[in-house]
Amino acid sequence: MADSKPTRVVILGGGFGGAYLAQSLQKHARTGELEVIIIDRNNYFVFYPLLVEAGTGSIEPRHCTVPIRDFARKSELLMGEVKGLDVDGSTVRYRLIGDDRDRSITYDHLVVALGSVTRILPEDVVSGVREHAFEMKHMTDAVAVRDRAVELLELANATDDPEERRRLLHFVIVGGNVTGIEVVGELETFVRDATIMYRNLRREDCTFTVVELAPSILGVLPEHLHQWAHRELCDRGVRIHNGISVKEVHDDHVITSEGDRIPCSTVIWTAGIAPNPILSELAGLPLNRFGGLECEADYAAKGLSGVWGLGDCASVPGLDGKPMPPLAQIAIRQAPQLAANIVATVRGRSTRPANVHVQGILVPLGRHRGVASLKGIKVHGILAWAMWRAIYLLKTPGWRRRLRVGMDWFINLFCKRDYVQLGMLPASHREFHGRDQTQERDSVD
Repeated sequence: MADSKPTRVVILGGGFGGAYLAQSLQKHARTGELEVIIIDRNNYFVFYPLLVEAGTGSIEPRHCTVPIRDFARKSELLMGEVKGLDVDGSTVRYRLIGDDRDRSITYDHLVVALGSVTRILPEDVVSGVREHAFEMKHMTDAVAVRDRAVELLELANATDDPEERRRLLHFVIVGGNVTGIEVVGELETFVRDATIMYRNLRREDCTFTVVELAPSILGVLPEHLHQWAHRELCDRGVRIHNGISVKEVHDDHVITSEGDRIPCSTVIWTAGIAPNPILSELAGLPLNRFGGLECEADYAAKGLSGVWGLGDCASVPGLDGKPMPPLAQIAIRQAPQLAANIVATVRGRSTRPANVHVQGILVPLGRHRGVASLKGIKVHGILAWAMWRAIYLLKTPGWRRRLRVGMDWFINLFCKRDYVQLGMLPASHREFHGRDQTQERDSVD
């Protein structure tokens, strides 16, 4: 008797959620039971907790990129972009990168794990973001900010006008969440330490401003921790504006909601995330008012058979009935639960509801300082920074990558960073912002 054909599982998106799901399916399924195919425009995913440090040179950028083929070895990867979906015919239309024609693939189970994008508000609410602001979602974003900072240091060093020099070296971060605070902490360290290389620059020439609409930065942390982080950053000269927002972003300044004009040269936009907009182009998916995939408690897409949601793009209720937050740590722990449910469905068994909650929040602030709230442990200062490094070193995929990251950190204890552009992007950040951002990844926040 011939062997039965394996059940085909197609995963849209190879970020945290998709890659960890593929790996989990390999562990849960019997040999030959499943055929797992990932569709993503990249053949790697970024280990996001290390993204900002990779951008500022604390670690090598390649050391926090994880090859999907190596990470999920028994899965197949189609390096392409999703172009369409036929839920009635169980078919996905996609286009391989570098090709000019669409192809189709059928599935028995489809997992939508297309991640999120930076939340950009409409032009009538906040104007100029797409044209003038940087994001912090990809490795190219982190490298672009680094190259921009070095470019401005060179320009400011050759500028005679003190006021213009201060404008050039003024960085505005919009969003006081985990990503925004990590960015300002690392960037402040990188830029001010770099001034030693320039004859005409002083550390005081560099200024950093955080604009946060909420009453405080790092609102996800207990009050005494976000207050400590606020004081720590202010003591280092970082300006923090709470309770206001930015309504206009221009080439050389921003306008706040209170009408204040803040001269600057660089704006980094970290004010939240939104589900990948490509979901709205995939016919037949049940979407909520935010554009996310509506799911049942077991990750199944509402009203559809054989379609599942995972990660930032999916609204999956937890045991309390509320949607689980769009965090990378959530997506990683959702993956084995969804894998178990898919395998259970294939075998004719019942599924189980999602049961994932936030284990803790760790935020590095640069200069060997941080804040952490983890399973009842609430610490700040060098201990929190050491906890952050230890935990994420252990969570880094693969022992070889852990060794490389650990060596990078060890070397940095004794050697200064190279304050040089990586030369991976055009000098103009306007050209940089013209790149395609069709498929995104799961968030670190």
